[in-house]
Amino acid sequence: MERFPELLKNAIEKGVPGSDVQWQMASSDRMVKNFPHEPGPDARPAAVMILLFPFKGSVHTVFMQRHDYKGVHGGQISFPGGKWEPGDDSLISTALRETYEETGAGISLIKVIGTLTPLFIPVSNMSVTPVVGWAKEKPHFCHQPEEVLFLFDAVLQKFLDRSIIKNRMMLVRGEKINVKHFDYDGNVIWGATAMMLNELLLLMQREGITC
Repeated sequence: MERFPELLKNAIEKGVPGSDVQWQMASSDRMVKNFPHEPGPDARPAAVMILLFPFKGSVHTVFMQRHDYKGVHGGQISFPGGKWEPGDDSLISTALRETYEETGAGISLIKVIGTLTPLFIPVSNMSVTPVVGWAKEKPHFCHQPEEVLFLFDAVLQKFLDRSIIKNRMMLVRGEKINVKHFDYDGNVIWGATAMMLNELLLLMQREGITC
């Protein structure tokens, strides 16, 4: 496990799998004809943090459950993150800032390993860059109650078992769609979060990186 961040950094620098791998976890609403794959000039930049850390002999990551508000991402499980703000030096800075604000994980404790393929989310008109970070130990998490219902950390190795990939029908914005998702102990991880996570997992599989 000590070499995990180094191996993952080298794998990212070699080249990430790309959007085709992300789309393996797309829900049926993304599969309709003429669904936009690329952001337009008015798309807002954003970033999320895939924060990895060792805990009890395994590599973990952290997810947050959003409140079930009226916004487009209400009630969803996601990585910490959000839109770029004028005070951010870069999208990496955005991911670090949002991670601190939403989870309490200190910025100074996180070493950025690299970034994955940006993903366009038309419903919020955002182009989201997944940032991969590493903490040497599990951070002291303290979630922001205004935005986050709860946090939970997950064993990354469990996601490499493809049997946890499921399908279910869900009512999303008034439309029934077939949602392909990771079922992690009853937590439904779908949409952009599942797509970005899938790229990380298949990158690890490509390079034979265990966790």
